[in-house]
Amino acid sequence: MDQAGLISCPFCGSKADGDYQIMLHLETDHPEDGQSPFVVKDDASIAALLSLNDGQDERYANCPVEGCGEAILLTELDSHIEMHEEEQDSGDNQSSRSSKRIKLEPEIEAAFDTKLSHALRNLEDMHERQVSETPSSDRQEVTKAAWKSILKMPDSSPKAPAASNSKTPRRRLGKSELGPHAHEKQMPSWLVKLLQEQDGAYKSGTRLDNHGKLYKVKWRPNMARGIIPVLEQLLYQDMYVEFAYLCDPAVKHVSKLRREGGFCGYRNIQMMCSYIIGAESQGYEHFKGKIPSIFDIQDNIENAWDLGINAQGRIETGGIRGTRKYIGTPDAQAMFCCLGIACDAQGLKPKENSRPAYELLFNAVEQYFVNGCKDYNPKVRCTALPPIYFQHPGHSMTIVGFERKVDGSKDIIVFDPMFHDSSNVTQLIDIHRFIVKQPEDALRAYRRGVKYLKRYNEFELLKLTPPQQPKPEGDLADAQDSGE
Repeated sequence: MDQAGLISCPFCGSKADGDYQIMLHLETDHPEDGQSPFVVKDDASIAALLSLNDGQDERYANCPVEGCGEAILLTELDSHIEMHEEEQDSGDNQSSRSSKRIKLEPEIEAAFDTKLSHALRNLEDMHERQVSETPSSDRQEVTKAAWKSILKMPDSSPKAPAASNSKTPRRRLGKSELGPHAHEKQMPSWLVKLLQEQDGAYKSGTRLDNHGKLYKVKWRPNMARGIIPVLEQLLYQDMYVEFAYLCDPAVKHVSKLRREGGFCGYRNIQMMCSYIIGAESQGYEHFKGKIPSIFDIQDNIENAWDLGINAQGRIETGGIRGTRKYIGTPDAQAMFCCLGIACDAQGLKPKENSRPAYELLFNAVEQYFVNGCKDYNPKVRCTALPPIYFQHPGHSMTIVGFERKVDGSKDIIVFDPMFHDSSNVTQLIDIHRFIVKQPEDALRAYRRGVKYLKRYNEFELLKLTPPQQPKPEGDLADAQDSGE
């Protein structure tokens, strides 16, 4: 890496590859009063620190990666950036991964911008990044002042709806629940055109088969099929995995388009529909073989409200048709119920002094797969189960599997609509057998474990009623015991 642009710490000489990293280093290792505001005690979060300043809701920042357009919780921005690195990984070799830098928006890349949130990386991962230098005796005070200003930035971005309390009166929700466009009447025409022309659009290209020969393929960049079979082989090859479950391979990974903003709830509904269509599950005839568009989903939800299904949603949102207002689990449930597709919503919130929410989540997801599994003998247990709509404060994803590692740790396996599959995964689609040297690297983007989930104290799940399964082979009791 070119050393000309490196930034050097004036106190200890440590180097970093940008203003963001050196600011975090200065505040963490060389604070003015001897105590860094970023060394958090008692598992407090950055959002908690912000609440001490002004008592307002958790803060958000726009993702600095070019083309993303998402507004991210401050507590999630570091992992969000890491996921962008995963989707941009070419897979040519693992050493290139550490030297690759994500491309920031031009105005952000050119100079420090106080609209950015806290560190773009986890503290423990700082030493893995390549670094750069620009000696300056004045940089410490300048960067510290800029850093502190971030903590007072205006609340300009969204928060997905949390679980509603049925005992409280229904009210019109605001930006903290519905996003920055909570009061808009109509999304801009450029976005309508983008969604109409590019959502699910096909592209053509070539791919290598098992014999090294090229063949023509057509694919949809934001609706990737065939990912589940690839994950199956990667999980088998990961020596740290004790066992894993996967949902029906019919589900597609539906991802956002460039600059579309926050339609994660809709994207998860589309993933659920991809399963319904591909597996010809109950209600598939409604879709006529086509994944519904965002506009179709809005119409379905509004129709459900007209029929009195979760009708308070219209009161809370003021209507969603043609807008960018965020939706959540109750809206997805309303749509499926309106179409006669049986589903069940489940809230996971621990009682006082009980186990953390992520343990409740792990248990619920594992039990779901145990109950729908046919054969508990393989290391990777493939099922015909639907995926699960998964919501936590600020974001939603689709759960497509569950794994337990040999060290006893657990992960849910997800399709995250914010991110596309990296090329080192998509190039393996339709390859019957392959060998990957470091399968854990390819799997990282699909795993959400304790490190990620412990930030939240409640979750919501929406499960489609799965097809009837034949009696499992093997001992169900043994399988359930192994999951405890």
